[in-house]
Amino acid sequence: MEYAVDLGRGFSVLQDTEGYLFTQDSVICANLLRAGSRDRLLDLGCGTGIMSVLALLKKGVRDAVGLDVDERAVALAARNAERCGLEGRMTLVCRDVRGASRELGRESFDKVVCNPPYFDFSDGGDGGRNALAKRESEARLEDFIATGAECLRFGGDFTLVMRAERLADAVSSFRAHGLEPKTLTLIFPRPDAEAGSFVMTARKGGRPGLRTDALYVTDGEGRRTERIKELYD
Repeated sequence: MEYAVDLGRGFSVLQDTEGYLFTQDSVICANLLRAGSRDRLLDLGCGTGIMSVLALLKKGVRDAVGLDVDERAVALAARNAERCGLEGRMTLVCRDVRGASRELGRESFDKVVCNPPYFDFSDGGDGGRNALAKRESEARLEDFIATGAECLRFGGDFTLVMRAERLADAVSSFRAHGLEPKTLTLIFPRPDAEAGSFVMTARKGGRPGLRTDALYVTDGEGRRTERIKELYD
């Protein structure tokens, strides 16, 4: 079943309850992205296109290319692009991420965003399209980072959202592919909880030096924090 999610200012996107559902992490990642009107964006594992849509509408990036292996999600992403009037600026590609730089173009993007599967496939799962989105099956975190690194120009930024327990995996993989971590935002569901996820930006050919930040989704009474409200505005 499909339903619309209001993005504000007259825009909305569709979700599919029988397929991939984007989460708060994707929305936070897109809102933390630093990008502008001169930037060309690559969205790896784009799902139904929420990060590309937000980057185009809120950050004003020049154009965006979304890639995902799930045909149904890509079809819905195309409908979301049309729904938001972005057909001419948002392109969708349905294929495996591995080796995709040959088709997408090496060093042809200024920014890469990625919300890859969070869990190793060995953790189990019930299979199907949702498993593709949530759990690594064939393509793994290393594959997403490798392709993003190949597609980024020198000096370009790769912004990743991932589960907190995989922070070490992300740092080691970024550095193995010539991407230096520059900013890290740990995301806490509430002040008394451990970090659940993080958003990290790494720069191709960047110098060492990492700035860290903390983002709390709700306060001690369960209300959305002022910073979350600002990001969502």
